[in-house]
Amino acid sequence: MSDATPLLNFPTVFCCNCGDTNCETQLQDTRMTRYFGFAGVETTFELPIPVCAACIKSTRRRPSGWFARLLVWAITSCLVFGGLILLGENVALPVWGVEHLFAIAAALSLLLVILFYRFRRPRPPQTSFYQPVRIKAASLRFGRAAGQVGYMKLAFTNHDYLNVFTTANRDAINAKIVAAVKA
Repeated sequence: MSDATPLLNFPTVFCCNCGDTNCETQLQDTRMTRYFGFAGVETTFELPIPVCAACIKSTRRRPSGWFARLLVWAITSCLVFGGLILLGENVALPVWGVEHLFAIAAALSLLLVILFYRFRRPRPPQTSFYQPVRIKAASLRFGRAAGQVGYMKLAFTNHDYLNVFTTANRDAINAKIVAAVKA
């Protein structure tokens, strides 16, 4: 479901990720998911943020949460475990290795997942490999103003852009419609 955001001013002074002054406004598809048990509700917002050519790809990469990282680790553990079983059929493994095959697979996959996320770091002067503007909280108004945003808390990875955004949206922040914080 796509919702209208409050009237926000995203100044185009510089890129909200790296600070490059050669930037243009791009729509960042930002999603916020709330989980209720095993089911979830996803709300999509399109934020018109200023980005340079080098940072456009980062606007499409959503930061992964702890559950997604845990899922990546579990799947990687299963794949490594299967690979170790196949290796054990062709190569004689030590007895302690065979006895602790699952623990070895879990530890090896944990190392692989940590390395994977380590390489997904921003390249300076970028402040984020993922979306530079994130929605931390949002509440929707129902009734007459169905689908209207009543409150939105945005998080910025670039501290300088956070200051520019806060200055440009001072009235909305004072009215407690918008909040801006460091990501």
